[in-house]
Amino acid sequence: MIDKINRLKETFCKAKSDKERDVIDIQMKELIDQDSEKFAEAMLESAKETAERATQLAMKQKMKDIIPAVSWVYIAKNYFNKTDAWLYQRINGNIVNGKPAAFTPQEMETMRFALSDLSNKLGSLSASL
Repeated sequence: MIDKINRLKETFCKAKSDKERDVIDIQMKELIDQDSEKFAEAMLESAKETAERATQLAMKQKMKDIIPAVSWVYIAKNYFNKTDAWLYQRINGNIVNGKPAAFTPQEMETMRFALSDLSNKLGSLSASL
C-alpha cells in the first residue's frame, strides 16, 4: 500500500489543477475504505521517509559551502573507515539498493564529531601560526 500512497503523493505534487488533486483525493479515500489500518500504517511510514529525505536535503544544503573545501576522502577513511563513494552517497541521498542512502543516527554523530574534530584541529593550527 505504501507504494500506492507514494505514487499518489508524487502525482499530487505534480498536479496542475484542483480537478487533478480532487481525483487523487478520491483515490486516497478509496485506499482508506479498503483497509484504514493499513492505510494509516503506510501513511506513517511514508511520512517518516519524507522526513528523513528532508533531513538529508537540509544537511546537504547546510554543507554546500564547505563541500569543495573539505577532504571527504579523509573523513570517509579516518572517521567512518569507508570509501568516499559511500560518504558521497549519503551526503547526496543517492539511490542505493532501491532506497535513498542516508546516515544512521550513529553515523550522524560520527559526522558531527568528524567536523568538530577537524574544526578544532584547524583552529589550533591557525592559532599557532
